[in-house]
Amino acid sequence: MFGNYKMHEGSGVNPPYSPAYPVEWECPLRTLEVVTRVDQAKVRELLKDTPFELVNDRVAFRFMLSPGHTLAVHAGQMFDLMVTVPVRYEDLFTQTHIFMYCSDPMGIAAGRELFGYTKKDTDYAFDETADGKISGWVRRRKVPLADFSFTPDPDAPLVLLTDEAEQPAGEIHVRRLPDPSKLGIAYADVVYRRTPLRYTEPVRGRIDWKLHHSAFDPIADLEPEVLSAHFMTSDVYGGGFEVEDRRLLKRLYP
Repeated sequence: MFGNYKMHEGSGVNPPYSPAYPVEWECPLRTLEVVTRVDQAKVRELLKDTPFELVNDRVAFRFMLSPGHTLAVHAGQMFDLMVTVPVRYEDLFTQTHIFMYCSDPMGIAAGRELFGYTKKDTDYAFDETADGKISGWVRRRKVPLADFSFTPDPDAPLVLLTDEAEQPAGEIHVRRLPDPSKLGIAYADVVYRRTPLRYTEPVRGRIDWKLHHSAFDPIADLEPEVLSAHFMTSDVYGGGFEVEDRRLLKRLYP
């Protein structure tokens, strides 16, 4: 089921403990990124229970298609929507995802359990045409979250997540384990990962999109101001102990 990948000893189908998924995976990546400006107070509120320092007022909405993802062989591809902000933590210049949506249950489970991702389930469309246009939508349990349409335009502005020459690398999150006996946290730590990526030069363009209000998935409440939109691809993307930098940085609780 997982192509050339195999489960580690002690995991597999219905194992006696998690993880019930391979930690190794790979796929190409096709990313439509919309860089926006958001009121910093809104983002700080979402990060108030983390030790991360917010870098600026930019938020990237990344619509990401992973054809041939080895965790989603049955579906042929995986889709993620990542809503991302740049942060600093100790000596790391990195980023954290304040909202995440994923089309594959294995990707959701692995992301939440291993790295503290905020991943939720989603349905999606991501359609490309020969002239470089991209259109699609994101819905969660039939509730619309986003509709988007990208048109390449070499004269469009190019704004990245930060103005630094070297962009934030890797991803950092607080991973939390709920207490089974009461409402609260039984354990929390800080986890960092950096997966291999080799993106092409961004294709500039214009975005026509709509974020829909949802009480359960309040991405529209960020009220983002669009600064830039671009499309990138990478033939190198993957995870696992042999290809990525994975670190448990600090235990926060208890």
